[in-house]
Amino acid sequence: MNNSKRWIFLLIVISFIIYSVTVQAANSIFNNGNLPTRIVEVTNAQSRLPATKLLLPDWKQISLSQLPGISQSGAIDGSLYSQTLGYDLSRTWTVGMTPDGYLKLGDISEALQTEKFALQAIREITSTDLNNIALSEFSLIKEQTLSHLAKVVPQLAQTAVKDIQPVAALLKTQGIEALNLTLSQVLTQYEVGNIKLGEIDLSKFSLTSIPNLATVPIQDLTNWMNSFVKNIPGLGQVPLGLMPNPISEIGSLVMRIDAVYGTAENRRNNTISGSDVQGFSVPCTQKDCAYLELDDLENVGKSDRSSLEGKQWISGKYQEVEGGSGILKAVNNGREPTGRLPFGKAFKVVVMETDETTDTVDTALYFRFCAWKMGCTPYFIGPIPFFSYQVNALMFVGNLDSGNEQSVNTTSTPTGANREVKGNLSQNSTTSQINPCRFTSSNRSIISQSFYGVNLPLLGNAIAEIESAGSGDYQAVGVHTCADRGLNCGRGLGRYQFMSYNPYAVRLIAAKSGGEEFLNQVRQGYQPTETELFEFFPPADSYGALRYQDRAFMADIANKIQVTQTEIDPITGQLFTGERLIERVAQKHFGGDNSKVDASSSDVFGRLSLKDYGKAALAFYGNNNSDNGTLTCTPSLTSRYISNAQNIGN
Repeated sequence: MNNSKRWIFLLIVISFIIYSVTVQAANSIFNNGNLPTRIVEVTNAQSRLPATKLLLPDWKQISLSQLPGISQSGAIDGSLYSQTLGYDLSRTWTVGMTPDGYLKLGDISEALQTEKFALQAIREITSTDLNNIALSEFSLIKEQTLSHLAKVVPQLAQTAVKDIQPVAALLKTQGIEALNLTLSQVLTQYEVGNIKLGEIDLSKFSLTSIPNLATVPIQDLTNWMNSFVKNIPGLGQVPLGLMPNPISEIGSLVMRIDAVYGTAENRRNNTISGSDVQGFSVPCTQKDCAYLELDDLENVGKSDRSSLEGKQWISGKYQEVEGGSGILKAVNNGREPTGRLPFGKAFKVVVMETDETTDTVDTALYFRFCAWKMGCTPYFIGPIPFFSYQVNALMFVGNLDSGNEQSVNTTSTPTGANREVKGNLSQNSTTSQINPCRFTSSNRSIISQSFYGVNLPLLGNAIAEIESAGSGDYQAVGVHTCADRGLNCGRGLGRYQFMSYNPYAVRLIAAKSGGEEFLNQVRQGYQPTETELFEFFPPADSYGALRYQDRAFMADIANKIQVTQTEIDPITGQLFTGERLIERVAQKHFGGDNSKVDASSSDVFGRLSLKDYGKAALAFYGNNNSDNGTLTCTPSLTSRYISNAQNIGN
């Protein structure tokens, strides 16, 4: 492929990436970790640290339809249980489906008690307009008989048939013209009590065409437990923290991730993972004991031992335990991934891939199916991408009380899963991405990633040296300034003084609840507080191995490199390569993509010209680039940072 064709191909690729970012951001699919979070101040009686901020999921803003899509397809044949249960438990779920599409009300009755809702209560929470929803979209109504409706819907029996349009239409199909009779009178005079509404086309009527139907608790309707969440208008949009039995943190224990270990580990006995059947301290006594090691918040290491020091949360990707209850206990051979229930019984939190090379760990959620009052399957419906963490991050683990003690003679069993190269769980693929990078150093704490010959982390560190004097200050806020003839105004945010109007920063921040308002305020000159910056542009977020600010910065820099290496350097007359490529990319970060090459213009402080900024970045880059291992990456779509560029704002 010649240079011109390669350039055209790259333009198409970049255009596709930008298009994908925009479309997916508009669809508000939470596959990039932008789950709404809330900030919690964490203190510990044993801690020598000041109060520490922790990001937790904000369950008052997260609904079943807003959780990430499931990462693996599956199915369950429930025909064996049909006679006992009174309905078919069979399910099928496919990659990308959100929980409202495969969970039924019976599955979440114990955990969330959604059946206690009436449509009117759901409307008040979600602002659902019941007048604009067809009666057919409330699938439960199809199974209701006239006599049952007369029994459970307030005042319906005393209402004239002419004022109950669907009932009038149903009676007409039976040759009954009784518009002036009440429903009670019709049921007395005619044998129509067992006729179901589903015998007519209900799409012609609105939900409000049956007076007072919206006030009936869902549990009063026949066969409510067999209804999918998505088939109850508005229920999929109700935040989990506003359910009749709301999701919240169980307990208050927060621990620090001290280290992560891969599948080479075995014989781990100091665990806090397991199941509600075997307890939550099930040891891993065989092979593949990948885990994360937890410590209390004192953060002084092994010199200060406590009862919480060295607790091990075993990976449920590689180890499974006994789960389930009642008639459905045998489903999935009675096995589920080892993990914990820090947010209650609705789902299980499972440690997935532990990556020792990046000191990161992914977690996921697993759901279960239940037969109302007759038992539940093990938690095996997943994985649903959840939080990712780095070493030294704080992690909510919930209660470690006597109820979590291990049962006698219990142990986990290896799943035989294959080790994956680091890649966040994705709702768009059943397989992990292939990492094109090759690590060539024994010092894993210093990993370089090269893109068109530029070591991205080292360039990031070099720019941070200029912007925050190497302090790594992710809480820094710059002065208000305007660029592009006043079209773009904002402030530099965080470690790299990333401008608030930068598209990558905008997409990440705007995806958060209240993010658009925050950006508008900053655009008009508002100086955000440290707490606000932590909330909207934090050092680390709920998802993704990279720090939140790093993620946006690296994606932006990768894009700048991609474009700049195709441009002509007016000084050399050649394409930007090597040191000149580094200088020019740094200049673009400082002055914008359309800034003049090697210009003498400066920022509002007059500290460095555009040319000097590039030189300074190159100098810091060169000072840091000695005796480090390298991670050579091919400049392809599977490159980590091009992937990050694609995922910003998804």
